[in-house]
Amino acid sequence: MNGSFKTALINYIRRWAVIRDRPNIMESLAASLLCIGLVLLAWFVVTAGPVEKRLVDPITLPSLSEAVSSFPRLWYERAVARSAIWSLGRVFGGFLLAIAIGVPLGVLSGAFLRLNAFLKPVSIFGRNIPIAALIPLTLMWFGLGETQKVMFIFFASVAFIFFDSTAAVQGVPDSHLDAAYTLGAHNSWRKGALLAALAGLAYCIIFISANWFLSQQPGPNDAALWSAWRWRIFSLGFFGFALGFILWFPILSIQPISKILFPLALPDIVNSLRLLFGLAFGYIMLAEVINAEYGLGAIINLSQRQGPREHIYLSLILIALLAFAIDRGILSLQRRLFPYRSAGEH
Repeated sequence: MNGSFKTALINYIRRWAVIRDRPNIMESLAASLLCIGLVLLAWFVVTAGPVEKRLVDPITLPSLSEAVSSFPRLWYERAVARSAIWSLGRVFGGFLLAIAIGVPLGVLSGAFLRLNAFLKPVSIFGRNIPIAALIPLTLMWFGLGETQKVMFIFFASVAFIFFDSTAAVQGVPDSHLDAAYTLGAHNSWRKGALLAALAGLAYCIIFISANWFLSQQPGPNDAALWSAWRWRIFSLGFFGFALGFILWFPILSIQPISKILFPLALPDIVNSLRLLFGLAFGYIMLAEVINAEYGLGAIINLSQRQGPREHIYLSLILIALLAFAIDRGILSLQRRLFPYRSAGEH
């Protein structure tokens, strides 16, 4: 090892101890790959050798080669690709519903502090209740079908989305509001009502579509059930329209909110949603713990009871990879939408 290389290596190692010394892209990638390599190496070491001589028994942790060799069975026999699609659909459905409720309500709460004080007990309760406690609650309310799994993700996410949206709006400096009032910001009720009606129509379509896909339709000869079904569709559509209109009308009508608070808070809201989606995706095993024919959580639960245990680790890795890919996609979109806020995002 020549002197210049040794000096460069020592200087690089020292930089690991320098506070907030930012690595370049290649350094970040190399450090991440090093971490993954060390984890795989540790996995290999503790499961190497004959079964009776391993540091960790194969029931607790199968070897890396055993896990990889079981992937074809996971792919073909347990249809992991179909299960991944089902899990993603449930997470997206519940999380998008949580966004539709939590974001506008959080914006209003951040703008009107008395409303925030009114809703704070609900927010604190929703953020501190044990997530597993939502399983019997959603089972009582929504039964054993797909609606229960989507609503589980909704209830697990909406309080956090509401809280972070409120905090993002409250983080906008008052000086921006003062400048807006000085420049003549006012209320535009007619335009706001029109835009809120469009938002209500979108909510109406979403609610009807969700009910169509999640609920079992009556048979062709069940006239009475079809009548109840149509009434349910009408009720959900009306409720969706009213909810969307009520939530977005003040946001879109009051210019200090629509022109100042909401746009300036939006980068922080989107960044929070990116992080919270990973949290929601982590709840998929709980969402699919009961009566789920397909889903990554269902595979994990089945493998824990019946084996093979290798499928548990492969499913967890797949969940992490999917969540990471979606996180990177949202981050890329975030950088395109808010290039002035992309510095320092990871």
